[in-house]
Amino acid sequence: MSELGSTVQKKKKQSPSLKARALRLLSMREYSRKGLAAKLEESAARMLKLKPAEEDSEEIAQTNPLNVQIEAVLDDFEARGWLSDERFAEALVRRRSERFGTRKIQDELTQAGVDSAKTINLLRKLKETEYQRAHELWLRKFGAVATEQKERARQYRFLASKGFSSDVVSKVVAGRSS
Repeated sequence: MSELGSTVQKKKKQSPSLKARALRLLSMREYSRKGLAAKLEESAARMLKLKPAEEDSEEIAQTNPLNVQIEAVLDDFEARGWLSDERFAEALVRRRSERFGTRKIQDELTQAGVDSAKTINLLRKLKETEYQRAHELWLRKFGAVATEQKERARQYRFLASKGFSSDVVSKVVAGRSS
Protein backbone atom coordinates (compact mmCIF):
# COMPACT_ATOMS: atom_id res chain seq x y z
CA MET A 1 0.00 0.00 0.00
CA SER A 2 2.81 2.39 0.79
CA GLU A 3 4.37 1.69 -2.63
CA LEU A 4 1.13 2.66 -4.30
CA GLY A 5 1.02 5.96 -2.38
CA SER A 6 4.56 6.90 -3.41
CA THR A 7 3.81 6.04 -7.05
CA VAL A 8 0.78 8.33 -7.00
CA GLN A 9 2.89 11.14 -5.56
CA LYS A 10 5.52 10.70 -8.29
CA LYS A 11 2.84 10.88 -10.99
CA LYS A 12 1.58 14.25 -9.72
CA LYS A 13 2.93 16.94 -11.97
CA GLN A 14 5.47 19.08 -10.18
CA SER A 15 5.09 22.78 -10.87
CA PRO A 16 7.95 24.40 -12.78
CA SER A 17 10.38 26.51 -10.83
CA LEU A 18 10.15 30.29 -10.82
CA LYS A 19 13.22 30.46 -13.04
CA ALA A 20 11.74 27.98 -15.53
CA ARG A 21 8.48 29.95 -15.71
CA ALA A 22 10.37 33.21 -16.27
CA LEU A 23 12.47 31.63 -19.01
CA ARG A 24 9.37 30.19 -20.69
CA LEU A 25 7.69 33.61 -20.66
CA LEU A 26 10.79 35.32 -22.06
CA SER A 27 11.08 32.72 -24.81
CA MET A 28 7.70 33.84 -26.14
CA ARG A 29 8.30 37.61 -26.22
CA GLU A 30 10.24 40.46 -24.62
CA TYR A 31 9.10 41.73 -21.23
CA SER A 32 10.07 44.74 -19.17
CA ARG A 33 11.38 43.97 -15.71
CA LYS A 34 8.16 45.25 -14.14
CA GLY A 35 6.01 43.29 -16.58
CA LEU A 36 7.84 40.01 -16.04
CA ALA A 37 7.72 40.45 -12.26
CA ALA A 38 3.95 40.98 -12.43
CA LYS A 39 3.51 37.93 -14.67
CA LEU A 40 5.58 35.74 -12.35
CA GLU A 41 3.73 36.96 -9.27
CA GLU A 42 0.41 36.32 -11.00
CA SER A 43 1.41 32.80 -12.05
CA ALA A 44 2.79 31.96 -8.61
CA ALA A 45 -0.37 33.25 -6.94
CA ARG A 46 -2.47 31.18 -9.33
CA MET A 47 -0.44 28.08 -8.55
CA LEU A 48 -0.72 28.71 -4.81
CA LYS A 49 -4.33 29.87 -5.21
CA LEU A 50 -3.55 33.15 -3.48
CA LYS A 51 -4.51 36.60 -4.54
CA PRO A 52 -1.61 38.76 -5.81
CA ALA A 53 -0.10 41.31 -3.46
CA GLU A 54 -1.84 44.66 -3.48
CA GLU A 55 0.18 47.56 -4.85
CA ASP A 56 -0.52 49.81 -1.86
CA SER A 57 0.95 47.23 0.51
CA GLU A 58 4.41 47.64 -1.03
CA GLU A 59 6.14 47.26 2.34
CA ILE A 60 4.51 43.86 2.85
CA ALA A 61 5.19 42.85 -0.75
CA GLN A 62 8.93 43.54 -0.41
CA THR A 63 9.24 41.32 2.66
CA ASN A 64 7.26 38.53 0.97
CA PRO A 65 9.69 35.64 0.25
CA LEU A 66 8.10 35.12 -3.17
CA ASN A 67 8.88 38.71 -4.18
CA VAL A 68 12.45 38.30 -2.93
CA GLN A 69 12.79 35.18 -5.09
CA ILE A 70 11.29 36.95 -8.10
CA GLU A 71 13.72 39.86 -7.69
CA ALA A 72 16.64 37.42 -7.47
CA VAL A 73 15.55 35.68 -10.70
CA LEU A 74 15.11 39.03 -12.47
CA ASP A 75 18.56 40.22 -11.30
CA ASP A 76 20.10 36.97 -12.56
CA PHE A 77 18.35 37.27 -15.94
CA GLU A 78 19.46 40.89 -16.34
CA ALA A 79 23.05 39.93 -15.50
CA ARG A 80 22.93 37.21 -18.15
CA GLY A 81 21.41 39.59 -20.71
CA TRP A 82 18.17 37.62 -20.99
CA LEU A 83 16.04 40.46 -19.63
CA SER A 84 16.51 44.00 -20.87
CA ASP A 85 14.26 47.04 -20.59
CA GLU A 86 16.07 48.61 -23.56
CA ARG A 87 15.39 45.57 -25.76
CA PHE A 88 11.76 45.52 -24.58
CA ALA A 89 11.43 49.22 -25.47
CA GLU A 90 12.91 48.65 -28.95
CA ALA A 91 10.53 45.75 -29.59
CA LEU A 92 7.52 47.75 -28.40
CA VAL A 93 8.47 50.72 -30.57
CA ARG A 94 8.97 48.49 -33.61
CA ARG A 95 5.64 46.76 -33.03
CA ARG A 96 3.56 49.87 -32.34
CA SER A 97 5.16 52.69 -34.37
CA GLU A 98 3.21 51.98 -37.55
CA ARG A 99 -0.15 52.45 -35.86
CA PHE A 100 0.50 54.80 -32.95
CA GLY A 101 2.04 58.18 -32.20
CA THR A 102 4.95 59.03 -29.96
CA ARG A 103 2.76 60.10 -27.05
CA LYS A 104 0.86 56.79 -26.87
CA ILE A 105 4.05 54.72 -27.20
CA GLN A 106 5.74 56.80 -24.50
CA ASP A 107 2.75 56.20 -22.21
CA GLU A 108 2.96 52.45 -22.83
CA LEU A 109 6.67 52.44 -22.00
CA THR A 110 6.02 54.37 -18.80
CA GLN A 111 3.22 52.00 -17.84
CA ALA A 112 5.56 49.04 -18.47
CA GLY A 113 8.02 50.55 -15.99
CA VAL A 114 10.75 51.40 -18.50
CA ASP A 115 12.93 54.27 -17.31
CA SER A 116 12.52 57.30 -19.59
CA ALA A 117 16.29 57.89 -19.60
CA LYS A 118 16.69 54.55 -21.40
CA THR A 119 14.25 55.51 -24.16
CA ILE A 120 15.27 59.07 -25.02
CA ASN A 121 16.92 58.12 -28.33
CA LEU A 122 14.07 55.84 -29.37
CA LEU A 123 11.49 58.54 -28.68
CA ARG A 124 13.57 61.16 -30.50
CA LYS A 125 13.64 58.96 -33.61
CA LEU A 126 9.91 58.38 -33.33
CA LYS A 127 9.30 62.12 -33.08
CA GLU A 128 11.30 62.67 -36.29
CA THR A 129 9.06 60.30 -38.25
CA GLU A 130 5.76 61.20 -36.60
CA TYR A 131 4.34 63.20 -39.52
CA GLN A 132 5.20 60.47 -42.02
CA ARG A 133 3.70 57.72 -39.84
CA ALA A 134 0.53 59.75 -39.17
CA HIS A 135 0.16 60.54 -42.87
CA GLU A 136 0.54 56.88 -43.88
CA LEU A 137 -2.04 55.81 -41.28
CA TRP A 138 -4.40 58.57 -42.41
CA LEU A 139 -4.00 57.50 -46.06
CA ARG A 140 -4.82 53.88 -45.22
CA LYS A 141 -7.87 54.85 -43.19
CA PHE A 142 -9.29 57.82 -45.11
CA GLY A 143 -7.28 58.44 -48.30
CA ALA A 144 -8.65 61.91 -49.07
CA VAL A 145 -8.81 65.34 -47.47
CA ALA A 146 -12.23 65.92 -45.91
CA THR A 147 -14.43 68.60 -47.43
CA GLU A 148 -16.89 68.84 -44.53
CA GLN A 149 -16.09 70.00 -41.01
CA LYS A 150 -17.76 66.93 -39.48
CA GLU A 151 -15.51 64.57 -41.45
CA ARG A 152 -12.39 66.65 -40.65
CA ALA A 153 -13.27 66.42 -36.96
CA ARG A 154 -13.69 62.64 -37.27
CA GLN A 155 -10.29 62.30 -38.96
CA TYR A 156 -8.71 64.57 -36.35
CA ARG A 157 -10.18 62.54 -33.46
CA PHE A 158 -9.00 59.30 -35.04
CA LEU A 159 -5.36 60.42 -35.35
CA ALA A 160 -5.36 62.14 -31.96
CA SER A 161 -6.68 58.97 -30.32
CA LYS A 162 -3.72 57.10 -31.79
CA GLY A 163 -1.33 59.33 -29.85
CA PHE A 164 -0.10 61.70 -32.56
CA SER A 165 0.62 65.29 -31.55
CA SER A 166 -1.99 67.94 -32.29
CA ASP A 167 0.22 69.94 -34.67
CA VAL A 168 1.00 66.81 -36.73
CA VAL A 169 -2.67 65.80 -36.76
CA SER A 170 -3.70 69.29 -37.89
CA LYS A 171 -1.23 69.22 -40.78
CA VAL A 172 -2.24 65.74 -41.91
CA VAL A 173 -5.98 66.39 -41.76
CA ALA A 174 -5.59 69.70 -43.59
CA GLY A 175 -3.56 68.01 -46.32
CA ARG A 176 -0.42 70.05 -45.68
CA SER A 177 3.05 68.57 -45.90
CA SER A 178 5.41 68.62 -42.93
